[in-house]
Amino acid sequence: MLRFKRFASHHAYQGTLNLSKTQFPNRSNLATSLKLVPEYSENVYKAQLKGFLTKYRALETEEEKLRYVKDNLFVLHDGPPYANGELHMGHALNKILKDFINRFQLSQGKTVFYRPGWDCHGLPIEMKALKDLDDTEKMDALKVRELARNHAYKSLDRQREQFRKYGIMTDWDTPYITMDKSFEINQLKIFRKMFRDGLIKRQNKPVYWGTETRTALAESELEYNENHVSTAAYVKFPLTDESVRELSSRLDPSIEINKGISCLIWTSTPWTLFSNRAICFNDNFNYVLAAVGKDLIIAEKNLIRNLHNSNELEILADFPGKFLTGLRYENPLTPELDACPLLHGDHVTDNAGTGLVHTAPGHGHDDYFLGTQNGLEIYSPVDHEGRYNINDLPESCKNFLFDAKSGRGRKVLDPETTTIILNLLSEKQALHMSHKYTHSYPYDWRAKKPVIIRATPQWFADLHDVKGLALKSLENVQFYPKRGVNRLSSFIRSRNEWCISRQRSWGVPIPVFHHRENSDNILIDDKILQHIVKHIEDKGIEAWFDPNSPVSDWLPEEYKSLSKDYTKGTDTMDVWFDSGSTWTVVKDFYEKELKLKTLPEPLSSVYLEGSDQHRGWFQSSLLTKVSSSLTPTAPYKEVITHGFTLDEKGTKMSKSIGNTVAPESIIEGDKSKKIPALGIDGLRYFVAQSDYTTDISVGPTILKHVADALKKCRLTLRFLISNLEISSTFELVPISQLREVDKYTLYKLNNLQEEIHELYKQHNFSKALVSLQFHMNNELSSFYFDISKDSLYSNGVNDLKRRQIQTTLFHIYDAYRAILAPITPSLVQESWNYLPKQWLNSNRNEHPSLRTWPKFSIGHGEISNFGVTVIPILRQFKDLFSRFSDETITKPSQVAVDILYTKEMPFTSDLLCDILQVAEVNTKKVSSINDTTSVITLEDGNKISLSLNVSQMHKCPRCWIHKAQEEDTLCSRCETVLQGKSL
Repeated sequence: MLRFKRFASHHAYQGTLNLSKTQFPNRSNLATSLKLVPEYSENVYKAQLKGFLTKYRALETEEEKLRYVKDNLFVLHDGPPYANGELHMGHALNKILKDFINRFQLSQGKTVFYRPGWDCHGLPIEMKALKDLDDTEKMDALKVRELARNHAYKSLDRQREQFRKYGIMTDWDTPYITMDKSFEINQLKIFRKMFRDGLIKRQNKPVYWGTETRTALAESELEYNENHVSTAAYVKFPLTDESVRELSSRLDPSIEINKGISCLIWTSTPWTLFSNRAICFNDNFNYVLAAVGKDLIIAEKNLIRNLHNSNELEILADFPGKFLTGLRYENPLTPELDACPLLHGDHVTDNAGTGLVHTAPGHGHDDYFLGTQNGLEIYSPVDHEGRYNINDLPESCKNFLFDAKSGRGRKVLDPETTTIILNLLSEKQALHMSHKYTHSYPYDWRAKKPVIIRATPQWFADLHDVKGLALKSLENVQFYPKRGVNRLSSFIRSRNEWCISRQRSWGVPIPVFHHRENSDNILIDDKILQHIVKHIEDKGIEAWFDPNSPVSDWLPEEYKSLSKDYTKGTDTMDVWFDSGSTWTVVKDFYEKELKLKTLPEPLSSVYLEGSDQHRGWFQSSLLTKVSSSLTPTAPYKEVITHGFTLDEKGTKMSKSIGNTVAPESIIEGDKSKKIPALGIDGLRYFVAQSDYTTDISVGPTILKHVADALKKCRLTLRFLISNLEISSTFELVPISQLREVDKYTLYKLNNLQEEIHELYKQHNFSKALVSLQFHMNNELSSFYFDISKDSLYSNGVNDLKRRQIQTTLFHIYDAYRAILAPITPSLVQESWNYLPKQWLNSNRNEHPSLRTWPKFSIGHGEISNFGVTVIPILRQFKDLFSRFSDETITKPSQVAVDILYTKEMPFTSDLLCDILQVAEVNTKKVSSINDTTSVITLEDGNKISLSLNVSQMHKCPRCWIHKAQEEDTLCSRCETVLQGKSL
């Protein structure tokens, strides 16, 4: 037996131990992780797509190809970010969530098609491009478009370089861009198809109008200010003498009326009173004729009482709404106009106002529909800047509404304008009262200014029939979270038309011709549209905006004789029509790259964007797809939405407040905000651990927890790799030949995999990480790693137990690689590069992102005894050890454990010794156990009792376990290992 000299250091045997070693650093390095990005992102994306195409092109029949695509291809269609400004946390959240999904699908053997895109047209880019220039009003459209295009390209390139840092798996060099000619042609073809089907119409009707941006706006371009303050007014509109007599005849004959009667209306937009063409009532309500001071007024029965105290009010008559039918009144602001009608309107409510609704068909949607039904004038004397058109106003109003400073009409939203109107009403004794009114009001989301509603000639997509098909198609779409279907459906259900025209230069043109003498005379049909699309394919879209490009070039031969009478239209399409047409990118991939004649439906597996896109991109994509396809199906199979990013106090991030956290601050660190440098994986881990279905808070405290969790992952992988470095064979032991504890560990690992696999399928990344961290802490760090270290370090390299443990460690690493690859691909790639590849046998060149999830065929029956026997013993031991009375005992390795049991003990003393990490375990079967304080009763009725004693053995100077027969000598295990070795 080898003797250990008392004077020798205990570290004398350190060189004989198989201590873990690896070059894999225990800290991340930003420079290293940035260098790795192409390796696990663009290179992987190109490789997997190339492999798919190689197999696909070897297929012969259309049926085989279509089946192969359906079985193997996963398409996540990218909602295009806007090519303007810097990226913020919302951009990072969106792109990284998409990457989680794509990488998981890749690990399941799918090929991922994910082409990133950019939305490049529209007002914000145009305004940004012209921001520092003077006299842009006189700039021609071609110059505006040149400046806007250049700005969009610069922003796109800058954003692309920022996106690359997030480790997104895609080909950044082949994005789709909405200002590319091929995309614009596809968009025009959708427009043509919708026009051919009678869905595109031009109408003079009220639209939301941005007075700052000077263009029509869609509902999706509005944001609502809940604290907007208007000056509201109660205004008296006198009935004509004839109508007073008519109403008197309908009332109780005992009621004597000897003076005029006025209809009392309430409005929060006094500037629209000049456009009043009717007053609406509701047949189903009861109205009253009331004396208020010297006035006789009509209002809804309950609302008038809310307006005035009983001592101010004398009710003269109570009558049904139908009594107002056929009556007429005069507008005190426009005495030169004919009397206007009182009309029934279903939109009239009895919860606010007076039950009599001022109706201006040129300034309200309900007003417009009622106006068209009743032949009212659609009148809107307001220009594109939100000023009154003086020439369009009645003579009696011109002087009041003229602004001497500008030499033009006053701005309708100017508070001074409102004051002038109220004063004018007072002079005419038509103002009953006015007050400040705080309410929700639509604002232009770009200009952050209140909008107006004004009637202008615009192009609309008719959705009356389309929305039914769209809603039907949603029955086959899955939503995450599920409430998304109700939100999207409600927006579509309430939408009858979509204003698709914009009065700007930077966009896809609406390809129509206007008569030179009368712009409302339009020249457009399917032949003309076909010719225009072909001409743009040949000459490019800029030719449309070139004043030197003659109209005759744009017309088919049979129409060329009309060219002298017409000019090209200047309106462009709503950018939501642009982004709503992006599903054609996927369609082109199928048709042009895969040469498929029959396309899979839906075209894409997933659409994922912020929750605001229920009223934006999700909706516009669905409407254009259903409107222009032969099969009215949704363009997506799943719709996933995420919330917005807030600071740690739950406040919306704002540059003006100074509470923003940029993605780069998380990657690189920001001392001023007390944010540690977390690298690419830190940013991605933060996204994954958040509940993205709601708004997400980010700040130093949250990111500190992310740093701790990420460090735990890195150190876990490092432990696994470092203990796989030293091996004699680098061969995995068959699972059937592993120890019970190894099988149990793999069984728990397999359960973890199955749980996280299901969570990934549900896109529940945060819960997946909770499960992973729990497993890491409870099954690995405090159990399997702990009980394995002694055998890994002290047993011989060829020892079977050590090889069994290494096999288990490799399987743990492979499972953690699979689980972490979608979320922290940089960490996985870096660790993989340090993994001894001998463990992979013939697959040494395999990429960690392309390697599928491992599977372990371990049934519950194989580990059932272990789970119900050993784990309770371990827990009981830990409890007893924590209360051990001998203060000289500090480690389990100094303890001997005696175990009594009443039935069979299915595990050996050696295995229990390993698991408890004690010096020795002695077991003895007994008929009964009387001591109830430390007794475990197992499921099969077996009773087990543990008692702890100080080991009578001595500390081995090599493994430090009290197993040596004599002091300062090696234990039998270490002596055997060192036989033939020199120290």
